[in-house]
Amino acid sequence: MSGRDDDSDYVLDGRPMMNIEPDSDYDEVTSQYDECYASGSDATGTLFSEVTNYKFEHGRRYHAYAEGLYWGPNDDKQNTQLEIFHHIFLMILEGKLFLSPIEQPKHVLDLGTGTGIWAIEMADQFPEAQILGNDLSPVQPTWIPANCAFEVDDFTRPWTHPPNTFDLIYARGLYGCVGDWPQLLGEAYAALKPGGWFESVEVATAFSSEATADKQLLEGSLVKKWCELAVEGSHRAGQPLDVAGKVGGHLRRSGFQNVHDRVFKIPYGPWPKKEQMKLIGKMMMVNVLEGFEGFSLAIFTRVLGMTSDEAKEFNEQVLKELRDQRMNLWVKMVVSYGQKPLDADSPSDQDSAYHSGFGSLRTAASSTDLSSPP
Repeated sequence: MSGRDDDSDYVLDGRPMMNIEPDSDYDEVTSQYDECYASGSDATGTLFSEVTNYKFEHGRRYHAYAEGLYWGPNDDKQNTQLEIFHHIFLMILEGKLFLSPIEQPKHVLDLGTGTGIWAIEMADQFPEAQILGNDLSPVQPTWIPANCAFEVDDFTRPWTHPPNTFDLIYARGLYGCVGDWPQLLGEAYAALKPGGWFESVEVATAFSSEATADKQLLEGSLVKKWCELAVEGSHRAGQPLDVAGKVGGHLRRSGFQNVHDRVFKIPYGPWPKKEQMKLIGKMMMVNVLEGFEGFSLAIFTRVLGMTSDEAKEFNEQVLKELRDQRMNLWVKMVVSYGQKPLDADSPSDQDSAYHSGFGSLRTAASSTDLSSPP
């Protein structure tokens, strides 16, 4: 694959990441930061309305939220954060829902589907495909495309899908949810058809800075300490957060071919000069503000032994440092995808009934028995 133009803010397959040019209008940037960090939920709601009006105008939004069972909470606030990131993701990838080189997927599995927004948009974009999303909690909407279904399932346990079923298995934001990536990818490899693709999207836990020569935060930074503690706690719990950039290696060792790692920069805050990156930066601020407490409280209290008050006080100190627009913060997003070899075993006749309609799916979100595409 070829790379983008030299002024791109992201890179492909090992090329050095390009710099994001900061906005030189310091007063305007300061004003926008102050707006983002204004105290009270009303200010955050105003900013959320601004960015969602921009990207949700032609989309669809659902609010069937419920409490879930994974490292982060699954209430309205956290699910809103998941949908914000979905739109950040679409802006970074210029509207593409996946990067694997598949023109017309027929059978797609979305691991850890969350609110189901990716699966639903895939079903809309590929009406002849059958899209199945799974998650630990039935928080997805009930009014969905006829070719989309959801199931409650734990993808870290042995899978029940017959071999050679899917053209694409998609996994976004599984950091902190997987204790054994080789085991997960072994299940995915078996469930993919020969020539099928597995695609992963993960965001680095650590912030980087465009304001330092080595792109690293300075020693003594509370933001850096927060990131380090979160990663430490996740390793103690056996479900690492720092998986961005590592999934490609797991894919290669699991037998996948044609593995690609594409690295993207996501700015934090409105400090970039380019308007598109400035808007993405504001959306990322909303994303972090919505998910910051939920992201860290469980790890800090349950694993690292902080009291709730200690964790909240530390988070407040970190948020104060995050207000410093001179840090020019960004995070790395890595899209890794690989292909099951074409000469792998072909589907057996006994699996054909499942291929025609994913079996008789029973889901909390939809009990529709999907028929095979024409």
